[in-house]
Amino acid sequence: MTAPQALAFDMYATLVDPIRIWKQLELHVPGEEALRIAQVWRQKQLEYTFRLTVMERYENFEWVTRRSLDYALDECGKELATSHRDALIAQYNDLERFPDVHEGLTALKALGHKMIVFSNGTPRMLEAIMDAAGLNQYFEGYVSVDEVRVYKPSPRVYRHVAERLGRPLDEVRLVSSNPFDDIGAEAVGMSAVWVDRSGGNFCRLGDRPDMVVGSLTELADLLASRTQPQLDLRR
Repeated sequence: MTAPQALAFDMYATLVDPIRIWKQLELHVPGEEALRIAQVWRQKQLEYTFRLTVMERYENFEWVTRRSLDYALDECGKELATSHRDALIAQYNDLERFPDVHEGLTALKALGHKMIVFSNGTPRMLEAIMDAAGLNQYFEGYVSVDEVRVYKPSPRVYRHVAERLGRPLDEVRLVSSNPFDDIGAEAVGMSAVWVDRSGGNFCRLGDRPDMVVGSLTELADLLASRTQPQLDLRR
């Protein structure tokens, strides 16, 4: 049995669904094309963060998100008015959370875990989406990579979140649906949970974490079986 842990939750694709923005894209293009644009948008968004990190260059996640949308529209041969693009960027701060988030986070919080959001998103983006998605009630706050001006999976960002939490790396557990994120965390000595939301393939650059779950409710059940109840020393 272990004591409650410090859990650092990825935001995009772990707590909220960036692909669901295709429903807003569908207002402008047919359904299948809207879904394709959303998928390319997300793929290019991650690719740009990787490229910027390798180049030792930093542009914040709002910039990356807008440039990625522009690329996705061009790739799919679609033109949207600037006002429509602006509306889609604004919608990125109001993404839909996954159905298991409320129940899972409620259970994890009840177990006494210290929980924060740890994301590529800028502070402004994170404040907006945490408010819109009703996430503030579960977390003690957030840590943005904007504070160190480099993206996941740079070792610097995982060391930074541990410092912000006041914990050694091996006392922090990342919770992420993104395999590259889990691998990055474990590469510097942090433990990780892969939230396998798609039943997909894990990245071959590293081994699957020792914890693999399909939902946050499953994670709560798993940690409940391992968590030692805290004694009430006030009695």
